[in-house]
This record gives sequence, C-alpha cells and structure tokens, in this order.
Amino acid sequence: MLKFIKDILAPKKCYSCNKEWHFLCEECLSNMSNFDSICYVCKGASDNFSVHKDCLKEVHYDKVIILSHYRNKVISKLIKDLKFYWKKDIIDDFSNYLSDLFQNNEIYKNTDDYFLIYPPMSFFKKLKRWYNQSEKIAKNISKQTWIKIEKNLIIKVKKSLQQSKLCRKDRLKNLENCFKIKNNKIKDFENKIFIVVDDVISTGTTLNEISKILKNKWAKKVIWLIVASD
Repeated sequence: MLKFIKDILAPKKCYSCNKEWHFLCEECLSNMSNFDSICYVCKGASDNFSVHKDCLKEVHYDKVIILSHYRNKVISKLIKDLKFYWKKDIIDDFSNYLSDLFQNNEIYKNTDDYFLIYPPMSFFKKLKRWYNQSEKIAKNISKQTWIKIEKNLIIKVKKSLQQSKLCRKDRLKNLENCFKIKNNKIKDFENKIFIVVDDVISTGTTLNEISKILKNKWAKKVIWLIVASD
C-alpha cells in the first residue's frame, strides 16, 4: 500500500524516455543494444548463455546470463543511482527483467534443484550503502521464480582491495582464498544448481573465484545472473 501511494505521489520515470511507472521501461530496454547469448569466456555465440564445453576447462561457472552492457549510459546511471544514491526502487525493474531473462534461458522443472545466492559485501560497505543491492535483487527474483534464496551462504574471510584499481594478475591474487561457504551449510547443497545474482561484472575474477568454491563443495552447476557487464 505504501509503495502504491508513493507511486501515485511521486511516480517513477524512465531514465531514457521519461514515461511514468518504470525507471527503465520495456520499450527502451528492447531498443538498447543488450547482450546476445554468448559464452562469457570466449565471447562466441552460445545457446542460452552457456559456457562452451572447451571453455569450461578454463573456468568454474557454467553459464553467465547478462541483461545489458554497462557502457550503455542509461544502464550505468541506473546502477550508480541504485548503489550510491539509495534509489532502491530501481531494483524492481532490474529484478523483473532478470527473472524473465533467466526463465527464457534456463529450462527447469523442479525449483528445489536450485538456490539463489549473491556475493557478500563487507560490513563497512553495507553500513555505508544501507543495503546490498545484489541481495535485494535476488530476493525479488526469488519471489517471482519460486526459487529459494539462501542468505549469506558465501562469506568473505579476507580483506581485499578494490578490484577496479588492479591489473588482471593482481585481481586474481587479490581474491585468492577470499571467500568461503559457511561450514554448517555445505551438506545441504550437494548436487544443487546455484544462481548467483550480481549487478556488474568486469573481468570475471570474482565470479570465477566464488564459482570455484561452490564447485569444490559439490555444486552441480553454477549460473550467474547479471544486470550489466563491460
């Protein structure tokens, strides 16, 4: 009810066309140069965003489903406003589009085979922002797909530097042994498929490191569901 009243008094407006009721309307999203279905490793065409069989030798994730390009000014503005200017309602549009994209690119019959998770955020960063935007998006997707969300499954055990300021070699070293799964949770996830929700990826270092620990703990498959990538 409060949300409805808010939309009446201060309706959302599309960042691209200025129409009301969405921060990013479907028409504007469809007119953008969004991600084609590719293998995230070699960037070649792939069915349903799956990593090619040969490319799986290089990484630990099986599929990276991406909505749009971060270089798109509207997308990057939306993400920045969500992360740094507390415009949480942007989450609604992102989660709706990601839910549809996931269901169009992953055929599943039993939701019990899947778990939604999200990368951890440091205590001080979360305190500064008030929320983990990836967690909020994942919660909305859980409501729309009926896939259970597992909160705080991945924890950060080592302080790391900001990835964007490092070269590729240093990024790999920076995140090495940085994450782990809560020990009391491991037995619940054998042979399950994990959907990891995040807002932005660049080099893929974080997604590969988290995918590695999930696979080491008997995950059957790891899918990443991403708002934007370079």
